[in-house]
Amino acid sequence: MAKQRRASKRQKHHSPFNTLAIDASYTLKIQDSCTTTLDDSFLIHEKNIDPRAKNAIKARLFKQFHQINQNLFRAFDLSVFQVFDGDNFEVRIASKSKIGALPLVSPVTYRADYSLIISPRFGWDGIGPILSNTGWRIIPEILSLPQLKVSEKSIPPWVLSSIVLRRVETLLKKLDRRFEFIEQDRQVPKGQINWNQYATNKITQAGFLQFPCRFPDLESNRDLRSIIHFTLEKQLQSLSTQREHGFYVMQLIDLCEQLLQKVKPNAPVKPSQKAIQAFQQSLFAGEAYIQGLEAIDWTVNEKGLAGIGDLKGIPWQMSMETLFEAYVEAGLSKLVKEVGGTLKTGRKRETITAISWEPSFTGSQRYLLPDAIIERDGQHIIVDAKYKDHWEDLNIDSWHMLEQEIRERHRADLFQVLAYASMADVKRISCCLVYPCRPKTYESLAKRNRIAHKASIAMNDRLIDVRLTALPLNMTVSDAASSLRHVLIN
Repeated sequence: MAKQRRASKRQKHHSPFNTLAIDASYTLKIQDSCTTTLDDSFLIHEKNIDPRAKNAIKARLFKQFHQINQNLFRAFDLSVFQVFDGDNFEVRIASKSKIGALPLVSPVTYRADYSLIISPRFGWDGIGPILSNTGWRIIPEILSLPQLKVSEKSIPPWVLSSIVLRRVETLLKKLDRRFEFIEQDRQVPKGQINWNQYATNKITQAGFLQFPCRFPDLESNRDLRSIIHFTLEKQLQSLSTQREHGFYVMQLIDLCEQLLQKVKPNAPVKPSQKAIQAFQQSLFAGEAYIQGLEAIDWTVNEKGLAGIGDLKGIPWQMSMETLFEAYVEAGLSKLVKEVGGTLKTGRKRETITAISWEPSFTGSQRYLLPDAIIERDGQHIIVDAKYKDHWEDLNIDSWHMLEQEIRERHRADLFQVLAYASMADVKRISCCLVYPCRPKTYESLAKRNRIAHKASIAMNDRLIDVRLTALPLNMTVSDAASSLRHVLIN
């Protein structure tokens, strides 16, 4: 009986498919790294269809749907395929580790009527809190795609403000410069002097050293700087109402105020849509120019990051693997400040070690790059973050009951982190694999004091400690640092 319960639990956990329901606004909601079956209404909305012809119609519509959206599927690492068992026709989406929101074109209307939302399978409190926890080590990638018909209310406006401000900052640095004619009173004549005005206005008021001059000068684009001034003021107004979100909002307010000082001489001007389009069509429009104008357009038209909600949103994407690595790095950074030591990160390429092959053109792996290394008191602590299901698998089933593929992947993770250990030239070495887990799993493990699994490997005159642990994505930086400290620091 107990075996039947374990088998039933395991079968439920490893079920490869989820069923996707489609709401009235045709918003498709899936999770990363899973295969999802679409509802029948996805392709056919009409109910009065001959059942004998339904599968054939769905097959034709799927072919069109896949063809017109294949570039978007490729950009998000999505595999979309059809399954027909002789009776039923199904459409399935297999996702990988990318999350975000993108518009999909309907095979019926050939408009972007569908919104596909991909969320993390381990759950989180929203993109805003986790970006705040990572200290903005990475930000969402905004996509040049049609606007979605929904946006996520749980995504606070300051998330988009962070992207807007960084784009505006780059735009100000790269702003095109051109000669403009300046009219100015000068004590030393320059350019063309308006002698008539000098004789009638200046001399009569005893302004003998006030020469009204007109001369060309290399000035930044005044009109665009006025538009940027308007954009920054609007962003500052929005950020000022979100101070309760904490330290990172205050940082954004400081950045906004610094940028405002650079455009302060130019009066703020709200641009029309035609004015923005005219700037976008400029011959001088480079990438920084175009992205900056796009950020200005978002601010003027009050657009938000796309998700689940009521307003139109901006398509975006982000790698959960990269985000989880940044999340773990933020916890380690906090830990090092508390216990001392030096933190080197793979994100900054500080941990890279080249691999020399003979001959040089052989070998697929050119270097080793751990996510983080802590050097402390003659000890190296090597940490590698893995955005995988292994921790959930290990804590639901015992090792011998896991699928062979999962066991092989876990072995590969261990061999990889042990290879990193070979780079260290110290005798005290600790290696740690950090996996994500669901909040309920972490709470259960904490109650049973099973947050970490530990092992030791004797290698010549060195002893290597191997540790496995997990972090949920809803932790604060302080809580993540505390959990990692319990695992890593003896």
